[in-house]
Amino acid sequence: MAAKTVRKKKPSELDELRARAAKALGTSEKEAELRALRELLASLPAAPERKPAPQAAPGNPLPQRLYLMLDGRGLDGRGMPVEVIDLPCVIGSGRNCNVWINSPQIETRHLQITHGDEGWLLEDLGSEHGTFFEDRKITRCVLEHGDEFRLAGYLRLRAELR
Repeated sequence: MAAKTVRKKKPSELDELRARAAKALGTSEKEAELRALRELLASLPAAPERKPAPQAAPGNPLPQRLYLMLDGRGLDGRGMPVEVIDLPCVIGSGRNCNVWINSPQIETRHLQITHGDEGWLLEDLGSEHGTFFEDRKITRCVLEHGDEFRLAGYLRLRAELR
């Protein structure tokens, strides 16, 4: 009968970074991680102040309508308004998408917008170049009036609730 060899599990990158930071600071790994997170948070830009969305009329059972403004193009410079009607609303470079964007950096099915209990939701569909909100890559986000996203790092998409 052959003897089993037990291999030591290689530490993850996170474990290695924690250990290196703790050693450099002369503290525990938890304290080093806490310090690093505080420093990172302090270095981030302040979140922009959000404008409140116009409120629906009292007693109106319909959800607020969502308009997407694409890339500042349009007569007033705010963007071409596209009303989200069909759900889920898929945005991408595929010709069968609800919102078609002719760009090689935009995935065939880049992101989708749905409406649920939380309100309007934007979800990246695993795109290679990503969807960004406030310079952070996101996978899912609850939409609020005035939110501005970048698709593939360059195409601006602004949400307006009316």
